[in-house]
Amino acid sequence: MESNSFDEFQRRLNLARNGGGILFCGAGFSADCLNFNPDETLGTGAQLLNLFNSELSQKPPYKDLQNATDALWDKIADNGMMRLLKERFTVSNVTSDMADLLRYPWQAVYTTNYDNALEIAAHAAQKSVEALNNTDQPDTATPNLPIIHLHGYVQKWDIHNIRESCVLGAESYAKLTFVKKWLNRFRRDIDQAQIVVFVGFNAGDFHLNQAINDLTGLREKAFFINRPTAQADPDATAVQKRLGTPLFTGRAGLATIIRGLLAKDAPKEPRLVSFAKYTPPDPAATVPTRAQIEDLLLYGKVEPSQLARDASNDVSEYHIQRTAILGTLAAIAGDARIVLLEGYPCDGKTLLTTDLAYRLSGGRPVYQMRQAYESVLNEVADILHHAPNAALIIENCFDLPVDRLASIARQFDGQDGVLILTSRAVAVDASPIGLASLEGFGSFRKIPLVSLNENETRALSDLADQIAGWRDFHALDPGARLRFIQSTCKASLPHFLMRLLRSDYVTNRYREEFNKLSLSQTERAAIIIALYFAHIGENAPVSFLSNAMETDYGAIIDRLNARAGSDTFRLVRRTGQIIQTVPSIGAQNILQNLFNDAEIVDAIVPLLMNLAATYRNPFEQRMFNQMMRFSILSDVVTDRGEIDRFFEHNKQEQQIRRMPLFWLQWHMAKCAAGELPVAEKLLEQGYAEANEFERRTGNTFDRRQLDDRRAKFLMLRAEKTTRIGVDLFRDFKEAIELTGKILRQNDPQHYPFETLAEILRTYSVVGHQLNDGHKVLIDTALGQLAGYARKRVGVLPSGYQRDKAQSALDSIGSRF
Repeated sequence: MESNSFDEFQRRLNLARNGGGILFCGAGFSADCLNFNPDETLGTGAQLLNLFNSELSQKPPYKDLQNATDALWDKIADNGMMRLLKERFTVSNVTSDMADLLRYPWQAVYTTNYDNALEIAAHAAQKSVEALNNTDQPDTATPNLPIIHLHGYVQKWDIHNIRESCVLGAESYAKLTFVKKWLNRFRRDIDQAQIVVFVGFNAGDFHLNQAINDLTGLREKAFFINRPTAQADPDATAVQKRLGTPLFTGRAGLATIIRGLLAKDAPKEPRLVSFAKYTPPDPAATVPTRAQIEDLLLYGKVEPSQLARDASNDVSEYHIQRTAILGTLAAIAGDARIVLLEGYPCDGKTLLTTDLAYRLSGGRPVYQMRQAYESVLNEVADILHHAPNAALIIENCFDLPVDRLASIARQFDGQDGVLILTSRAVAVDASPIGLASLEGFGSFRKIPLVSLNENETRALSDLADQIAGWRDFHALDPGARLRFIQSTCKASLPHFLMRLLRSDYVTNRYREEFNKLSLSQTERAAIIIALYFAHIGENAPVSFLSNAMETDYGAIIDRLNARAGSDTFRLVRRTGQIIQTVPSIGAQNILQNLFNDAEIVDAIVPLLMNLAATYRNPFEQRMFNQMMRFSILSDVVTDRGEIDRFFEHNKQEQQIRRMPLFWLQWHMAKCAAGELPVAEKLLEQGYAEANEFERRTGNTFDRRQLDDRRAKFLMLRAEKTTRIGVDLFRDFKEAIELTGKILRQNDPQHYPFETLAEILRTYSVVGHQLNDGHKVLIDTALGQLAGYARKRVGVLPSGYQRDKAQSALDSIGSRF
């Protein structure tokens, strides 16, 4: 046992006294209480096989547990099997070290054991517990320590549930995977744990990799307590090393460690699950290399020490230091406590928050959100209780539910702590409700990332000058380069990166990087998925991708980097528990140029199917919705047959079929393909599913998007077909009524203003086909609607939403 492994074990065990400790007990935990010999055959499967062969008097004995189980069940039936197992797996007494293990403040205890040893040990430790059978509901609130019997619990078996509850044999976790409900809770608890301690675990107990997809995330916090021995079982040790760290202290040794910890004061640091504490790096001692600058701009690969060097020396030799940094710091020095940094994709928001973290960390602790778990509100409160002046950073803040974001912000309003938020200024993320909830706080400030100023433009020009192969840029003289950034790229970092990352030079660099390795089909799919999420605008957690793919995603990326050697694989990489890839514009470039449409669809569809079949937290739900959007798919998949196959495959999943917005997306795809009769039927199906949702749930479905698409569809059909007379009049009348209905509802967004502009444009093209009486009616209705829209635009939040709406109104002109 390496000393640093033992030190890490003790450190994590001590931290988890504030929450996040999971105990998992295998057969070895209670073997001595059940009079099983602690030899190499120890394990639930081995115990049961010996017991069943003995009861059957089988000569020669069965070697396969399933065969022995079937034979014995046929012989003694349900009642006999229940009586046998209850007699064999009921404990009367436990050892003192077992009781000491239960004195530790575990968050939850899991076991594959049938027996009641844990419950007896908890009683001896005077700890209140809740014993849960695998037939109980996993979401049931338990005020006491839950002890979860994954394979069934003898004290809760009866003649009615024995076959459903009693899990036998090596196929045990296959059965649990099928049931899903306990597997989801098990994954969630493991994912959020500070430490997972396995006691009495043997490779024969169960197949952990069938229950946990994100094994790389588990490995750093999993510890396996084995009996002290001169010669450990090499196979069991090898399995444990793949999953975590084996320790040979024994159950008694672990009890001694726990007694020592509990004799001391608990650590004061709050338990961190959703957040990670920021540790400022030491500034680099040398200027950044050309390769480091190119890695940042082309691959999004950050060298933290160079960021720190720029900040410390107040230079932009590695990246652009935005003036928004000084604006944010000045706002915080005043009375701002909730700051929202708003910018477009690839506007440098992540680098900006990293710069802020570095500058703020000198005077206050800084915490960065990794992934929002259900406990995030309590975690924020714990952090602020521990450090009232803490700075918390949450990127893509409107990914959070509105009420949760507001509850977090409320803890900072007018206080000493600082909350720094970012959001993408695009329609899907510029949530008017979410923004309104923040604007209600007196200490809220919104700081948009505006166009590059002269100093920022010069810094960007100097950095781009070091990308040696970008011939288009190098052909310009210094003055022309500045004009290129200021005029051609509109002084916009995203516009500049769009030119750079879509250039032939960068496309070839991506292709060279991609071709460095010979990739398996699984690895190609893993890269596609990471790039697709980057295209959406997210760096996804390893645990999310692992569970969605039902494989150890982190291990796939680790193997790619190992094969790439010291150069690493720059297209997709793992940073802690987050998967990072190239900037979103570059991700779209790679998907368009290095993968065919069929391969992208083949990778994305199974992911959607897996997500559809499981409970989804708010982040996962948003990713699920985004992945289904036609506008995102059509950026990288253009073949109509593959687009149809994408929707046809998703239609097979009932959870997806029931979603009105799925049919809306398919409708949009058919509109783009010019198949208007099919598109209309798909939209009608969307309305039908909305009605079914209301019947099934008793809740009202928000039909605004459906109504808006209906209005747009009517105008598209009016222009693309030969509708005339009363039919055309009805189309305009319905489109105007639907758009007016949407505009009059609470919390309007920009899209009905754009629909109004589209109605007016279509009217100017085909309106001559209406008779004079119909024209008068439509003119009057459009005039009233346009007038109302001009008054209504002031209700929209300033920024993206209002700008888009105003742009649509400006396109109307003064005719109405």
